Amino acid sequence: MLFRSRSSRLASGLRLEWQSPPHAGDDEGADSAAAYATVATLRKAARAAFARGARGVLLLATHEAAAEFDRIPVHGDWRGLPRLQLWSAREVIATMGGQDGGAWGGPAAPPRLEPLEALASVGRAAWHSTAVEAVLAAIASGRLYQLCLTFPVRFAPPADPASLFAWLVSRHPVDYAAWVSLPGFELLSASPERFLSLRGRTVTLRPMKGTRGLGQGASDEAAMRELAASVKDRAENVMIADLARNDLGRVCVPGSVRPTALFEVERYASVAQMTSTVRGELREGLDVWDAFAAAFPPGSMTGAPKIEACRMIRELEAGPRGLYAGVLGWVEPDGDAEFSVVIRSLQSRHGEARWDIGGGIVHDSAADAEWAEAWAKFAPLRALTDR
Repeated sequence: MLFRSRSSRLASGLRLEWQSPPHAGDDEGADSAAAYATVATLRKAARAAFARGARGVLLLATHEAAAEFDRIPVHGDWRGLPRLQLWSAREVIATMGGQDGGAWGGPAAPPRLEPLEALASVGRAAWHSTAVEAVLAAIASGRLYQLCLTFPVRFAPPADPASLFAWLVSRHPVDYAAWVSLPGFELLSASPERFLSLRGRTVTLRPMKGTRGLGQGASDEAAMRELAASVKDRAENVMIADLARNDLGRVCVPGSVRPTALFEVERYASVAQMTSTVRGELREGLDVWDAFAAAFPPGSMTGAPKIEACRMIRELEAGPRGLYAGVLGWVEPDGDAEFSVVIRSLQSRHGEARWDIGGGIVHDSAADAEWAEAWAKFAPLRALTDR
């Protein structure tokens, strides 16, 4: 089920078309032949589904799926979650989901989430501060320009995922919310970030970097103005916009890739976000699967350069990210597609749920400010854990 511009699709009659084999240990990534084979397998599976009359296909790609497309180092799979899953849908119903909950309504009382650990613990704060200093040292040495440092907050699986999702989308409306309920896995996503869209031959990436929490004392308008003028956040954002430009350059017509918007500030229920938009025209003979492989994983969730950033993420972060920082996408039979970055999301599997938070570290980052920014992204769940 994918939301777009506050409208929604309800996909039913799901059938698993293909999933990647399990990876128990750390992985250095695929060579070009293996990456080409993965893209070909996705394309073949989608075509077979459409030939049987599928109304669309749903792709789930974990952060660790990056190793399926390039020499990108990652941890082993989170709780055995396949890195890539492609599901076809027999039926798709369009409905509405708006600011007041739309077709979903919203529970009168917020559901309860039970943390499995202390939230902002001293140990976690100390790890984060040490990790930020390690990233700053790597930037000073020339190893990196930016790294997206994240960590999970763990909960018991929600007793009623449907009510929790309805609560999230009614109070935190976004354009890319999704509830995916599959055997052994639930995803409740309130993501505001587009990863990639394809309309005809036009490919669009829209990375989101730069955050300010809202409703925290100073006026929201002042916070948004400060974000818009922030040299640090503009630098963070333009690095990833340039990375997006490079990614699209691998599959688009030479000279067609261009930024169409830079440093736009968007307002959401609990945060303001800075986004930029990069577009290009897909080369003849290529399709959505080629575009996906060229741009994955989302640069906003890795840093730059992408491969070295992923290497340091594996060094610093204690374990795999799972679907967080990965991608959820819907592909139409005509090849048009929409993919979101899986952020502001609760994923649940095998007795554990997690909501991950973090942010981009650049040369003038301060650990305390990055810590505060990370927890601003926890705001959608704050009311569910503070009682």
